[in-house]
Amino acid sequence: MQLKSELLLTEEQESLKYNSSYKGAYNSMQFVIRLRDDVREYMDEDELSPERFQAFSTYLHETIHWWQHIGSNFGFLLSTSYPSFATTSYKHLQELLKKDLKYKSLIKFENSYFEKNGKSDIPELNILINNFFDLEYAKHFSLDNRNLHEIIKDKRLFISIGHSYMIMWSNSIFVLSETLDKKFKFLPKINEWVPKFQELENDKIEGFYPDSDYHIAPIGIKAIYEGQAVFNQILYLTTVFKNRPVFQDYIDKGMLHGIYLEAFDLFLKILRADRPKYLNDPLIGLFLLVADISINPTNGFPLEIYDYKNFIQINDPGLRFFKFCEVISNKKEYFLNRCEELSKRTYTDLSKYLNRKIGSKCSYKSIEEILNWQENEEIISLLQEEKSHLYDEINLPFRVFFAKYIKFQEDKFENPHYFCWIGHHIPNAKTAEVMKTFEKHSALFIDAADGEIKPIIIDNVNEENLYKTFNKFYQYTILYELMLKWISEDGNFELNYEWLLSRRNEEEAPNIKKQFRTHFGIDLEDIEII
Repeated sequence: MQLKSELLLTEEQESLKYNSSYKGAYNSMQFVIRLRDDVREYMDEDELSPERFQAFSTYLHETIHWWQHIGSNFGFLLSTSYPSFATTSYKHLQELLKKDLKYKSLIKFENSYFEKNGKSDIPELNILINNFFDLEYAKHFSLDNRNLHEIIKDKRLFISIGHSYMIMWSNSIFVLSETLDKKFKFLPKINEWVPKFQELENDKIEGFYPDSDYHIAPIGIKAIYEGQAVFNQILYLTTVFKNRPVFQDYIDKGMLHGIYLEAFDLFLKILRADRPKYLNDPLIGLFLLVADISINPTNGFPLEIYDYKNFIQINDPGLRFFKFCEVISNKKEYFLNRCEELSKRTYTDLSKYLNRKIGSKCSYKSIEEILNWQENEEIISLLQEEKSHLYDEINLPFRVFFAKYIKFQEDKFENPHYFCWIGHHIPNAKTAEVMKTFEKHSALFIDAADGEIKPIIIDNVNEENLYKTFNKFYQYTILYELMLKWISEDGNFELNYEWLLSRRNEEEAPNIKKQFRTHFGIDLEDIEII
């Protein structure tokens, strides 16, 4: 078997612009899986060739990123944080327009206003800017705790990581509540949080007051995401080929390097273990378990906050990962013996044990609470929308996100081992059940051969409904992005949506501008560029 680097390598990007040279990429703001042409062509072949297996492994890798964003507790909050910010910013932007404050970027305007007047006394602007930076700092800290060294340099807008995390949690939950649970019958009661967090600041609890000291992990969710995706990818590849590659083969082919190895190497360092030679080593399975439960905290979502003081420590994925590894290092042989079998029992037992040891309620057990949400009329109605894929248009993206999150939890409760070790279970399954589960939770959208983004066709779902939801979803997405550009991006509005519209980008520009005018009553050109 010959591993082909060009079919295996992926490059995830942070920007909203895509470069066609990338093999595969998923972006949480665009909710799209993009595959290079040759990867897509091999996947479409009927013959089960080595190339097709390798192309599928890249698709598997990118689908896992979709699962991380929409199916994990932390990923769900992170993925909805900026759409939620845009939604909650809408009324503040309208108020600024009433005051004839039509400037871009608003961050630059606010900074110059502060420098000139020595104060920030425009309420709507203060809320916008502070919330924007709170979410920025929450995101950057979660991506890599070591980013804290740069974050703390902002002495004016940065308060604390505890505050930033509280804003990220409450902002996303607020929009969900406005969409589906105005009376907080099942969502965490964020209206009770502010005085509790204020107490933490007043009492100088670490992580919750300005100029606090911090305990940080040498890692973040970005490395965990990439490790989880790539090690499931190589588990799949190792199983489908008879002359099974060894660990070094994947290093030689460029799959295991840098960010893709960062979490695994930290895991090995804490466990005082060497890199395994073979991929069936239980170290791989144990690492994937740690990755999975690290990105599924429960303290504040989906459960009510049960530990305010340790809100950061038991919610941040990097810190969770580090603590889990420390717990395992004291009973390494026990955990490795358990991970000889990548079963539901292994997942549930170890998940319960590890969460308890760090003071966190079990991420698997918490799914029961999510399933209980389905007793509410709003969720019953939402899941009917999901079944037909025809959603109510009010806050449609959040209805889609939440429906997909709940359906993911349903299946994960039944078969958590499939999701944790999908690269192992797809090729080893004796029935089609695992593959059906995988396909059931495919990403929403994918790029087609002509370069345009299209909905992934779902069996037994009306294709017209899929396209209607797709079109409305991206109308919202473009509006969200225009609002973010208005607030944070210097220079003119760049209406570059070739990643979505391909050759239709220029002809759709007037419609994008019209949509903006419909919502704000002004043209993009009416906003003064600072």
